[in-house]
Amino acid sequence: MTRRNLLLQRIVGVLYIIAGIGKFFPQIESVEQRLDDAADANDGVAVLGSFTEWLAQYPMGVAVFVAVTMIVSGAVLIRNRRLVVAALYGHLLMMVCFVIILVSSVPQILVLDAAFFVAAVYLLVLHRRAPSPSPEATSRAGKDNHS
Repeated sequence: MTRRNLLLQRIVGVLYIIAGIGKFFPQIESVEQRLDDAADANDGVAVLGSFTEWLAQYPMGVAVFVAVTMIVSGAVLIRNRRLVVAALYGHLLMMVCFVIILVSSVPQILVLDAAFFVAAVYLLVLHRRAPSPSPEATSRAGKDNHS
């Protein structure tokens, strides 16, 4: 993975951490309000309506779950360890869920999540193309070989 691509991965990771932390501050994003709006907008929609109603009953639980997930996966992207590919797939799944639940009440989510979706797919392609380094190469890379 090139430095530029690693930088992109780390920037996406930092943005996920910031977004995750933002879930705890209603001034930045009120998860409770978003869930209430989604429940109202999805009222009467088969399956989705009752699911968003259920989510709206537990805004703090949803906020904590989403925030912790975003923070941990962002940290994985920054550290660039073995779970990067799993974290990227998790990001894609989470974004699809966000869009399905929130698009009727917050249509602008499509723009923001599209950017993150494209970045995640791009990083997945890069990780699938690049051979994974051997444990020996990884340990040598961490040492200063200048004698």
